Amino acid sequence: MSQTLSLYRLQQTDSQIDHIQSHLLAIQNKLDDDAELRITMEKDASAKVHFHTVSQSLKQSEDAVYNQRIKIEQTEASLYSGKGHSPKELQDLQNDLTALKHQHATLEDIQLAAMLALEEAEKFNQTIHSSLVAATNSSLEQNQSLQNEKDSLEKELQKLYSERSANADTIPPESLRFYNQLRGQHRGVAVAVISDKSCSACGSGLTPAQIQAARSSNQVALCPSCGRILYGN
Repeated sequence: MSQTLSLYRLQQTDSQIDHIQSHLLAIQNKLDDDAELRITMEKDASAKVHFHTVSQSLKQSEDAVYNQRIKIEQTEASLYSGKGHSPKELQDLQNDLTALKHQHATLEDIQLAAMLALEEAEKFNQTIHSSLVAATNSSLEQNQSLQNEKDSLEKELQKLYSERSANADTIPPESLRFYNQLRGQHRGVAVAVISDKSCSACGSGLTPAQIQAARSSNQVALCPSCGRILYGN
């Protein structure tokens, strides 16, 4: 096997490795990105806090209505007790009773508004919670699918590493160092195929002599433009 062919096959394996590693990184980023679920969880927590706050408001308004009703009953009891009261005292009691009943009506309106607010808060809370359940289930399914894909790619990657190691062992150390140097300089692509009498990596045209040199098994030919190793099948 010519050295150029060995380097070309090594390049193919390395390109596959690079592609899988890039894909694995994208998968890991998706696994780590729980922004949508986190936002839904925050909305759910906020909805629960709001529901609790509205519940407390209703409880306070119910207590206020109850306490006001007690005051009304006490005032009515005093007014209609039959005990001796001066006309002025009776008038004052009547005025107090009227004021208490007016306040009671206002408090009942507040209580009704609190009840309606609680109903709305409960509906909203249930809607957000349903969204959270759906988002959680979707996230679990997606993550399981991604994890399965990741496991499969990692197995494939291990096979490619083994293939690379076996192939690299057939290449002289100085050529392997040069190959790795080119990969570092040209974004992972050290070997370019000759296509339509041109370097497939940079598109530079090649002379017949350069093409013939690339197809020779006795030497390693380089693209005169980009410096990559040329492979001509």
